[in-house]
Amino acid sequence: MAPTNTFGVILPAAGSGTRFGGGDKLLMDIGGRSVLQRAVGAFAARPEVPVLVIVTAEERFQEYRRHLGDVGKELHFVRGGRERWESVMNGLRDLAGKANAPEFVAVHDAARPLCMGAVIEAAFAAAREAGGALPCVAEPATLKRRSAEGNVTETVDRRGLFQAQTPQCFVLRKLLDGYERLHAESRVADLTDDAQVFERMSWPVRITPGSPLNLKITTAEDLALARAIAATGI
Repeated sequence: MAPTNTFGVILPAAGSGTRFGGGDKLLMDIGGRSVLQRAVGAFAARPEVPVLVIVTAEERFQEYRRHLGDVGKELHFVRGGRERWESVMNGLRDLAGKANAPEFVAVHDAARPLCMGAVIEAAFAAAREAGGALPCVAEPATLKRRSAEGNVTETVDRRGLFQAQTPQCFVLRKLLDGYERLHAESRVADLTDDAQVFERMSWPVRITPGSPLNLKITTAEDLALARAIAATGI
């Protein structure tokens, strides 16, 4: 029987990082700690998190383990897939297969190093209540649709639109079951986040407060911004 109210954390880290421009972005320094150390540390300090799973290429296992050292929690490394959905499924299967599997799972991008405790707490609480939780920030920009010729065709109404973030939190076995069922139906290829699994299964996902500071490091410019934010004491 799964321990109640506990969260396993899956950190997908199998991406190639081609848009970053050189070097392993997860090992880049932000105010004295790497991107990966910050992402892991945001959850390792939480008492309701007994286990963390990093999903990445096998050749990175030893390097990342040495880099992280003792995080004070059970730490597992699982082989990543060619696509994000495959990596997450591998992580879910690893967690669910444990004799003492947690009741809930949080899937958090390893490249989001500045996730605030309040964002995590709100998502955890909502997952316990509703079964699924998705941190979001309201879309602040004026949105335009472009034609094939590169011209503006319309302004998109941004009311009710949100930018999805992580950690996305769910009942562990329910998320795994959703992934397995969609995989069997060949409906996983276009998944870009985990909340879509619940959406396609018509299961509720509660929106919780995200943060503009919870940015994902994709480019060198993102890293520079994260360093500037960290310099303020975040």
